[in-house]
Amino acid sequence: MHNYTKIAELAAAGRETMIARRRDFHRYAEAAWTEFRTAAIVADTLAKLGYEVLAGDEVITGNVMYEVPSAIELEHHIRRAITQGAKSSWVRKLAGGKTGIVGIMRFSPAGPAVGLRFDMDANTVTESDNPDHYPRREGFASVNRGVMHACGHDGHTAVGLAVAEILAAVQGSLSGSVILMFQPAEEGAHGATAMVDHSFFTGLDYLLGMHLGLKT
Repeated sequence: MHNYTKIAELAAAGRETMIARRRDFHRYAEAAWTEFRTAAIVADTLAKLGYEVLAGDEVITGNVMYEVPSAIELEHHIRRAITQGAKSSWVRKLAGGKTGIVGIMRFSPAGPAVGLRFDMDANTVTESDNPDHYPRREGFASVNRGVMHACGHDGHTAVGLAVAEILAAVQGSLSGSVILMFQPAEEGAHGATAMVDHSFFTGLDYLLGMHLGLKT
């Protein structure tokens, strides 16, 4: 079967999982440098798919992290993430707010190195209490007061994991390598700045990003 056909079939088959993940990330929204639950879920999912997973200090340069919450506040968010279902083994690797995750899969020596970047953080705004607000009506509005996904990064993270699953499923027919970058702190805190000096950027032939739009 041609790869394009297989990929389309896998994407269609994973639609409900992607929607469920997006709603889960929306429900447990986390702001810049506190994406402990989101990042832990991403890391655990990538590891189970066979990716080499980098996290914490392996991904984030501490001296160029801006607007980082205090140590007391970070510890609060760590405890909250674990209470809300994140694996503590992953969460503790993200200490200090170093919540970036990278997944690497190498297919064969010959071929391009492709980087794909997805952001994870939510906005520091309170979600609507209007009963007609769709997430409220459908039961996945943010439970973390004062933080919500108002810019679509819940969708970006869910799409990133769907892409990771599809690539893992067709890896036998691919060449080169893929580097999946799940970036924290896009909303004003310059999270990309803290990631760009790391070795996983070296030798990339292509680097792609995406942003969800609205259909009107």
